[in-house]
Amino acid sequence: MARDFDDFPTYDPIIKNHIYLSNVWADFMATFVETLQGYLGSYGTFIPIVPLADRNLIQEPQEGQMIYVPEGNIPASPRTAQLQMWQVVAGVGQWTVIV
Repeated sequence: MARDFDDFPTYDPIIKNHIYLSNVWADFMATFVETLQGYLGSYGTFIPIVPLADRNLIQEPQEGQMIYVPEGNIPASPRTAQLQMWQVVAGVGQWTVIV
C-alpha cells in the first residue's frame, strides 16, 4: 500500500538505533488501514449510533456522513430508529432519513 506521506519532510526528535519514530508510525498506520479495509470488505461497515440530542450538537457534518439515530420519528412505521445521512441540496445541508 502506497503512503501519501512517504517523501514528506519531518522532524523526528526520537531516534534510537537509527530507527525514526515517524517511520514506525507510518508503517503501523499503513498496516492498520490494510487490515481495516480487509475487515470491512468481509463484514461490512459500522454506522455510529448517535442519540437525537447529540445529533443536533454536530456542528460541521460532512456531506455523506451517516449516523444511526435510535429514537427517530418515522410516521406510519413500526420502527422508531432512523439511518440518517447529511445531504447538501442547493447549498443547504440537512439530515435526510434513508429508508
